[in-house]
Amino acid sequence: MAIDQAPKGIAFGNPWSSCAHGSANATGPPHKGNINGICRTSSPDQWEACPVPNRDGVRDAISLKNRVLVTAIFLASGAASLILQVLWFKQLQFVLGSATVSVSVTVASFFFGLSLGSAFGGRIADTVSRPLKIYGFLELALAVVSLAVTAFLSHWSTWVGWLSPMLDLESPFRLPLMAALSLAILSLPTMLMGATLPFLVKFLTRSQTDLANRIGLLYGFNTLGAAIGTLAVGFALMGLWGITGSSLVAAALYVCVGGVALLVARGASPLSPVTAEAPAQAAGPAHRGTSILIAIFACSGFVSIAYEVVWFRFLTNVSTSSVYAFSGMLGVYLLGLVIGALICARLLAPRKDQLLRYFAVTQLLIAVAATLTVGILGKARTVEAVLSPIVSGLVPVPAQELLGGDVSFFLICAVALLLPTTLIGVSFPLASELTVMQMSALGRRIGTLYALNTIGGVLGSLAAGFLLIPYLGSQGALTALIVLNVLLFVATTVSQPGLLRERSLWRQGAVAASIIAAALLLFTPHYLERVLTSIEGGNVLELRETKQATFAVVEYREKAAGTYQQLVVNSKSYANNRPEGRRYMAAMGHYPILLHPGPVETAVVICIGTGTTVGAVSTHQELQSIDAVDLASTVFEFAPRFVPINKQFYQNPKVHQIVADGRHFLLGTNETFDVITLEPPPPHDAGVINLYTEEFYALAKQKMRPGGVLAQWVPLDFNRGILPKMILKAMMGQFKHVSLWLPSRMEGVAIASDEPLKIDPRLLATRMSKPGVAEDLTANGLRSPEDFLATFIAADEKLAAFVRDVPSLTDDRPRLEYYNWYPLSSVSVDELKRLREPVETYLADKSIDEVRLDTARTVANAILDEHQATAEGDKSAARAALRLAVKLDPDNSYVGFLDRKLRE
Repeated sequence: MAIDQAPKGIAFGNPWSSCAHGSANATGPPHKGNINGICRTSSPDQWEACPVPNRDGVRDAISLKNRVLVTAIFLASGAASLILQVLWFKQLQFVLGSATVSVSVTVASFFFGLSLGSAFGGRIADTVSRPLKIYGFLELALAVVSLAVTAFLSHWSTWVGWLSPMLDLESPFRLPLMAALSLAILSLPTMLMGATLPFLVKFLTRSQTDLANRIGLLYGFNTLGAAIGTLAVGFALMGLWGITGSSLVAAALYVCVGGVALLVARGASPLSPVTAEAPAQAAGPAHRGTSILIAIFACSGFVSIAYEVVWFRFLTNVSTSSVYAFSGMLGVYLLGLVIGALICARLLAPRKDQLLRYFAVTQLLIAVAATLTVGILGKARTVEAVLSPIVSGLVPVPAQELLGGDVSFFLICAVALLLPTTLIGVSFPLASELTVMQMSALGRRIGTLYALNTIGGVLGSLAAGFLLIPYLGSQGALTALIVLNVLLFVATTVSQPGLLRERSLWRQGAVAASIIAAALLLFTPHYLERVLTSIEGGNVLELRETKQATFAVVEYREKAAGTYQQLVVNSKSYANNRPEGRRYMAAMGHYPILLHPGPVETAVVICIGTGTTVGAVSTHQELQSIDAVDLASTVFEFAPRFVPINKQFYQNPKVHQIVADGRHFLLGTNETFDVITLEPPPPHDAGVINLYTEEFYALAKQKMRPGGVLAQWVPLDFNRGILPKMILKAMMGQFKHVSLWLPSRMEGVAIASDEPLKIDPRLLATRMSKPGVAEDLTANGLRSPEDFLATFIAADEKLAAFVRDVPSLTDDRPRLEYYNWYPLSSVSVDELKRLREPVETYLADKSIDEVRLDTARTVANAILDEHQATAEGDKSAARAALRLAVKLDPDNSYVGFLDRKLRE
């Protein structure tokens, strides 16, 4: 069971920084009957495992050897739990979608199970004589249950059909069903996970003297296991073995953990029954002080998790959007918690009379460290510029690529996060000893700590994602959390008589508060915003931090392109209306309609961006209904910024704006479509793979009318050429006929259908000549059927040979997202030229102008040659290629733009 777990999408860190009961210097007698049994039953060859004295000279009931073994298996358990958490969150997205609400429901369900399990487990742990044996059985049960849950989720398509009507966006049962599904699927394994800690603590801790030390070690090593699991699943397991293989690794770890626990339990003497001591001060001031401490500890957990959400959200603006960047962030965060827990166990735990003071001061130090982190985040790009050449010089390129190319970013995370997360990691071991006055209630109290802190963590993550960031922005959210940490220091000090009278403590608080206030004033209100708006050569027209991401519209002015706008999400370009981007995005709308063999009445556009694609679709007047689907409402709100390129689609009565996860929309809708076109974010970004797997294409196919056509963006300029081939392979795994088109340099458009590609030149000419359609195509350099047909590359058998030796993309093996295991070898222009086959093979008749088609093909090849020469730095060859294109097609707007751009 992972003490610390962090989901993808809504991240969180330390669910262990809260709750207390008791006083700082309370101690209890050693657990009755907890020493002699082991030594008496040990044979001579086992004497080295006999109890050793603890810090106070009292002989410990647990041998050093067994303590090491138990700590080691808890590390392994933490790794297994983190692996499964990542897998299950990913699998549930297939059914529930990846919208913020969906992810939030999943997070809440997961941690509800953990808190419930810890609460019940704690109460049971106090009543059993062999807690380690129960722990072993819990881990073995987790092995079986985890495999069952993974298998059930892997076969979602076999059972979700009868639920899909209730998952429709308009269904009143949608949210309750999502919650019910999450709870039904996750409750049992998460309750088992949550129940493990109280049993292990009960076994290892026999006197209150050792409580903070043992909890610190358990917490630290379990969190280290979680960090190892995070890095393992992110950087290795998913890429090598996929979801099923990774779940088998986790289950094997559980089996090993359970087996070792049962073996150790066989040699351990049972705990003697303990009579619960009556709490003599239950109604006095001490009890009231303890109740306040419990609330303070819970708030501490809330703040710690909220910090993580805000830090992670902001750091995505200086990282790639890959799973490796997220794994690295989470790994650094967990490493800080490990360091903090071990520092507490080694250095702070022995000072029993100072633990409450340490907790109060820790809240101050977290606030100061978080303030320093604000300063570092504001200079993140400067730090990156300093670190990048160092990394390039010290880390071999193969190692950088294996780590997803994010090594510099990982170092930024370490610089920014290690100090505050180390301090956060100190909190739970302190809380545990401050809470437990009666060893008879150890399991129950630890279970309650975990339960309350888990709930606090969920509330913190939801508050940060849904309230603080959208309404206050990153800097405002961090400021609010820093202030809350200072208030926690004040509340702790005021509520405890022993601290209230310590003037030195108040002086420390005043100094810390002064430093924080001065720093925040120096930062100015828009200090972090400057990082989000410092885009070279661009003018930020609008910036908005939302619950989904940070969105910006940036305007550029160039001689060749004129004035154009760009949609930036988390500081990455997601779409723009520069001529080359506009051309392929318009093609995403026009091509499937122009190639459809019959009448086209309905279409769905998934992922809107600037609205160029849905605008192109809307020019085809025969369409009666167009569904425009995007995960973020902000995209629709920003649409007026991209007029006239998007044809003001948001004012078109035929266009229905739908805020939803594209895959989840198709799963829930009862509608069927003649055309489905989608241009998602870069395919290797975290989570985008859900729109590129065979299962997605199978779902899309179910929602297509007879003769329906699907269009998919296939970027061919990846530095790993195997990745776009995987996309084509996945499409060909579900559709009988797939063709590849290249409207804009290396930006491919794949057309998929169960009907063979048979192009009627006369019907094509008629469709291209219609008002609105002709103007938009001409503006993008596609003035004639010949210009259109010249962008054809290959189809069916020729394309199948091109991708024959590459693996496909499935929900179980999302290889596109875990790309670090594939070689650096991009698709070349020469390779595409060899792939190209005559489009005439797929024409219904010979009414096309063959001379003009040959000329258009020569122009298309010249554009590819220019792209290759420019990429290689050969400007002379690039100019020669464009001179040929301009000579052959002087009036082509797209060719003209490329020529002007090269001349700049």
